[in-house]
Amino acid sequence: MHCLGSTLLLSLIATTVVAAEQHWSLRPMKRAVVSGENHPVDFFIARKLHEKNLTFSAEADRTTLLRRVTLDLTGLPPSPEAVQAFAQDKGTTDTFFAETVDALLASPHYGERWAQHWLDIIRWAETVGFETNGERTAAWHYRDWVIHALNADLPYDQFIRDQLAGDVTGADAALGFLVSGPANLPGQVGRDEEAMRSARQDELDEVIRTVSQGLFGLTIGCARCHDHKFDPILQSDYYGMQAIFAGLRYGNRRLRGTQNDDWTSQLPTKQKQLVELKAKLETQRAQLKLRKPLADVHSDAFAPVSALATRMNIRATANGSPASLYEFEAWTTDGHNVALASAGAKASASSFALANQTRHFENLTDGSVDRRQAFPWVAAKGGPAWLRVDFAQPATLNHITWHNGSSVPADYTVEVLRPDGEWQTVVHTEDRLPRNDDTRAAGQLTLKNLGAEQTKSLVTLIATLRKTQGELRRLAAGPQIYAASFTAPDTTWLLRRGDPMQRLAKLAPAIPAALGQAEIAPGAPEPQRRLALAAHLTRPDHPLTARVLVNRVWQNHFGTGLVDTPSDFGKMGTAPTHPELLDWLALEFVRQGWSLKKLHRLIVTSRTYRQASRPKTEALRVDADARLLWRFPPRRLEAEAIRDGMLSVSGKLNLKMRGRGFDFFNQRGGLSDYIPNQTFDANGWRRMIYAHKVRMQAVDIFGAFDCPDAGQMKPRRTRSITPVQSLSLLNSPFANRQAVFFAERVKREAGEDAAAQIDLAFRLAFARPPKPSEQQVLQRLAKRYGLEQACRVLFNSSAFLYLQ
Repeated sequence: MHCLGSTLLLSLIATTVVAAEQHWSLRPMKRAVVSGENHPVDFFIARKLHEKNLTFSAEADRTTLLRRVTLDLTGLPPSPEAVQAFAQDKGTTDTFFAETVDALLASPHYGERWAQHWLDIIRWAETVGFETNGERTAAWHYRDWVIHALNADLPYDQFIRDQLAGDVTGADAALGFLVSGPANLPGQVGRDEEAMRSARQDELDEVIRTVSQGLFGLTIGCARCHDHKFDPILQSDYYGMQAIFAGLRYGNRRLRGTQNDDWTSQLPTKQKQLVELKAKLETQRAQLKLRKPLADVHSDAFAPVSALATRMNIRATANGSPASLYEFEAWTTDGHNVALASAGAKASASSFALANQTRHFENLTDGSVDRRQAFPWVAAKGGPAWLRVDFAQPATLNHITWHNGSSVPADYTVEVLRPDGEWQTVVHTEDRLPRNDDTRAAGQLTLKNLGAEQTKSLVTLIATLRKTQGELRRLAAGPQIYAASFTAPDTTWLLRRGDPMQRLAKLAPAIPAALGQAEIAPGAPEPQRRLALAAHLTRPDHPLTARVLVNRVWQNHFGTGLVDTPSDFGKMGTAPTHPELLDWLALEFVRQGWSLKKLHRLIVTSRTYRQASRPKTEALRVDADARLLWRFPPRRLEAEAIRDGMLSVSGKLNLKMRGRGFDFFNQRGGLSDYIPNQTFDANGWRRMIYAHKVRMQAVDIFGAFDCPDAGQMKPRRTRSITPVQSLSLLNSPFANRQAVFFAERVKREAGEDAAAQIDLAFRLAFARPPKPSEQQVLQRLAKRYGLEQACRVLFNSSAFLYLQ
């Protein structure tokens, strides 16, 4: 192995990084002076407009303004009562609007709306992705934590600390952040050393991308195989970041809290019950003169016998699944295992599973029993199976040992082939106590000299014992959630071209040099590494953290950020349209205690936000996309707001918060064969953020509205216009059923008067009354085809689908 100094020298010779002028996003933030009595946001926007000979648009009318801010902050349309109260209020618009904003920010629906923006950024989902795409049970705890954190206005610096080190701060669910991305875990695809190393590198790469792009807007992942082509990030910076997370593991972890404490308090009672049941079972075993049950690693002894081969005939497994063993050993009287491929033994079997095909039967004799790296032999199907091992030369055996795989042999015999060519049975499993996990019915068990009632009593006792053991394991493990867990950090290596098999030098945990220094000792304990990173990112003067966050908030209020590459503040990203405003907002955000709600309030109460969205010909020639904000940029609502809005207007929205999500598909995980559910019960009428999120599967109907599938990070959604959107929303069973419910609500609340019905339908869908021409057209449509068809038209109108 090369020494560290020579290796780094070779690395520097191979990859030279040329120092360049510091990029704008890495320079210190500067707080410009805001002069006059203008709103700070308006001060900066007006100055840029003045440079282009543009002016603000007039303020939007009260109804439009209320609908805009309500949908923007909560993702739900305002009620007719709220619209009427705002329209009729005699006070100033400023006062009433400020009070409305406060009420919306205090609503639990605010967290549901804005949590989705965050989940897009980190491509959170409840399946693993890649080849298996299996379900991540209990991953929803992280989604609920984000919603709760936003509603509680958890300071953003604490929001970061919890997600990086929730095991230390007491926020276990927040650790779902680190493992939100797709991952094939080591051993999931292959268990040879190269496959295991590659999988480990891939899963840590997902963590680095989540943290770097999500929290400080740099594409550090681009330096995995070489120095970054555009930004001042060395390949050694990448692996220094990797070392911070070298102890991280994907999977379940304990969720501390009141439920955990309650479960822990039940342990002594459950342990006592288990001791009593085991004593009772042992008494029955002795009375019935049965041998002890089989273990996961089991040996059968017999009188010494000379053998050329041995064969195990498995008639049944404990759980009924195909026979499976990690290893089969045949031991001689002088203590040698002759059933080893390295000793010349040859294995064969009745069949092998397809997933096991690359190794055939050699798994049985390779000498490996490490379940993290070895594959077991698995028969192709359930039922009887056999395996055989032929020795290189005759051997005198006195016992065999087997290591169970995914199932345990419950009924089997072992034979040896003597030198005279005869097979001799040396082991059989009759008169043996069934294992606790033996799921065969009493009538299937062959217990010699036991009557049916004795067998039934024994199996019932074992079932009770098994249930108690399961309960004890559940209580001892505590409530489980899908989130990052941590062990002692692995050694981190600088890898040549990112190849896990070409290790160059050991690296200590560190942040990219371009961002300064974090206080991380080379041998720092695992949690201290992550805490140091959190402390670095939440420094008030950090050049990226606050800038990136306020830009994300700005983007979700106006459709486009001041920087329109929200997760790339590097050289391949774009420069801000209003750099002074970005810095002022970032510094003010930190000064206000990293409060997101104060930041929202500051932005939406500005004249910039409250402008009308109507176009102006001269302004369009100068700034067609309204990047300079001479008007409020209208945009189509996201898929979630469209679906939630339809349910709200129809009166069927289920406002239940938290918990396991409802299903959009017939299955919650797997690589293929997803069939969309066409209709839903009340549980499926919850807000869309509570849907079980399957990675790489577009949601029926609403997937067409650019709803991301969590295959990639989506810091900014596209807003396409396609025929599929119109066809789906017009013809889908969901949309048509909600249109019927909408019509029923209107009839119930407005009575039988046709004009009153259309008036209420408009107020519910658009937060405004219909124009006379609209009233006439919709009345004629409803009279001819039914009110539900008129409601169907409203759902498909731009006034319903757009934020204006």
